[in-house]
Amino acid sequence: MKWILIVILISVIMLIARAVSEQYSEKFDFYSKLKEFLNQFKINLSFSQSKIKEFLDKVNSKKQFKLFIESYKDYLKSGELDLSKIKILDDEEKSELNNIVRNIGKYNAKNEMLQINSFLLSVDSKLEKAKQDKQKLCPLILKLSLLFAIALSIILI
Repeated sequence: MKWILIVILISVIMLIARAVSEQYSEKFDFYSKLKEFLNQFKINLSFSQSKIKEFLDKVNSKKQFKLFIESYKDYLKSGELDLSKIKILDDEEKSELNNIVRNIGKYNAKNEMLQINSFLLSVDSKLEKAKQDKQKLCPLILKLSLLFAIALSIILI
């Protein structure tokens, strides 16, 4: 019976650690999708010049980036941008994303390109940081959690 409880304890701790480390992976995926989104928007601006809502309808996304696209669509309808549903970003990142959304579609094509290029530089730096965090912290969290679970199991034995 004791061994079953120890296995359950280790499993629960590892599931929690996996959920915590998954946030770093999601943040990396979010910034990858945001970079792709801005590049596609730049191409759209250069060639097809479809409206922003039509462009957003064509974007395929999942998880946190899907919440961003839905918030962006709501912003186009109501004029209010609610990024509170995106849990993986801190307040500074949300304000920068807010700035990106509010400035897209405000200028002529030439200034819009310059604006998007500056946003891309910012997103590239955030993407690089998210990549480093993902590579360093995800395995570290899992390993430390496993060690903690084993230590706790030894104490309970």
